[in-house]
Amino acid sequence: MSDLALYLRTLEERVDPTALFRRVVGAPCDPWQSDMLRSRSPFAMVLASRRIGKSQTTGVLAAQTVAAPERTVLILSPTLSQSQLLFKKCLQAWQAMALPIQKTRLTQQVMELENGSAVVCVPAGQDGESARGWGVKNGGILVYEEGAFIPDAVYDATLPIREDGGRILMITTPGRKGGFAHRLWVENDEIEKITARSTDIPRMAEKVTFDRKFMPPVQFAVEHELRWLGGGGTPFFDPRTIESAFTDTPELELGDIYATR
Repeated sequence: MSDLALYLRTLEERVDPTALFRRVVGAPCDPWQSDMLRSRSPFAMVLASRRIGKSQTTGVLAAQTVAAPERTVLILSPTLSQSQLLFKKCLQAWQAMALPIQKTRLTQQVMELENGSAVVCVPAGQDGESARGWGVKNGGILVYEEGAFIPDAVYDATLPIREDGGRILMITTPGRKGGFAHRLWVENDEIEKITARSTDIPRMAEKVTFDRKFMPPVQFAVEHELRWLGGGGTPFFDPRTIESAFTDTPELELGDIYATR
């Protein structure tokens, strides 16, 4: 590829991350993916079904972001294995961009570039200690992956990592009610909220049909219908059973029992 052709291709992908997504994934974005990739909100939250493409979309966003100089994408996940898997998605997207920007450091969780940018994927742990020392500013992004499953104490420790010009993105499947992620979704009107429900996406239809038949109803309600769990853990009753218990029929008055014809 000539220098001019490379410049023209990467120019489009640097300006519009959905163009990079189409080339990396080989398919167009779902509406929620387009909204997430194009968001410029200082704080955005994506509530998403499982297996819907969260990690792949985050990887593309990270690669597109660090193509610009002096930007850090710091991604916190609940576990080490999740961090390493997500980092692979980021690395795959970066390699697909094929930019003439050399890596200066590469580990299983960190990629630093000669333009001063970096992608860092670390486990959140119980207190966010692994994220200390990093800063996110001037176009960088602090990402909470599966944020509903990250302890509230981590947010206390890591939200200050975001500095002037930095952005925060939380992308998660619903978890328990009452946690930081739940309160953010239901109570905070200052953030941008994006919904990615598998039952609304045609390409997920086969999986949705299969899971509806064989998955426990409560699990299906959480993972596909995006319902939050009760604060005490898994609810005893299937949410659909609870809904069907309600009726529009007027309440029976005691006097009706003894009414004569």
